[in-house]
Amino acid sequence: MEPPGEDGEMAAAALRAAKRALRGELRQRLRSLGAAEKQRQSRLLTRKVIGHPKYQESKRIAIFLSMPDEIQTEEIIKDIFKQGKECFIPRYKPHSNHMDMLKLSSAEDISSLTLTSWNILQPSDDDSVREEALAGASCQLCFSLRWLSTTVPALLSLSVCLLQQQVMKDFL
Repeated sequence: MEPPGEDGEMAAAALRAAKRALRGELRQRLRSLGAAEKQRQSRLLTRKVIGHPKYQESKRIAIFLSMPDEIQTEEIIKDIFKQGKECFIPRYKPHSNHMDMLKLSSAEDISSLTLTSWNILQPSDDDSVREEALAGASCQLCFSLRWLSTTVPALLSLSVCLLQQQVMKDFL
């Protein structure tokens, strides 16, 4: 395969610039959104997710741990354990695009996780005890904001975000 030419490099640069602009626009929208509205949207989405047939029938669910400007996933995670389902969360590898989906033992297990330099809670790099979701039986349902389509293409995905983050609407 030949290395990309000047046209390919220009297209890649244009794509990076467009992504930066879109992220900036989304950050601006989120800053203008009040805490009460974020909480309202999170509660609404939580009810829809928990009531969704795919969620109900799934036994192994991968979900992100939310940041302040994202849909709050805490109640969904609590329900996963209440329903006796298995819960997997991402662990990002430093300085790479690699990510593992590692099993949480309980909702309380979140408090034992390591805070990364990006302020993301995740299992530590030396945590080799947790089950990796893709090592055995795959997850049946994955919640994501953006990484899933390139990381786990074979799994059913359900993307969730605040209304102001949506580029494509009406996932549920």
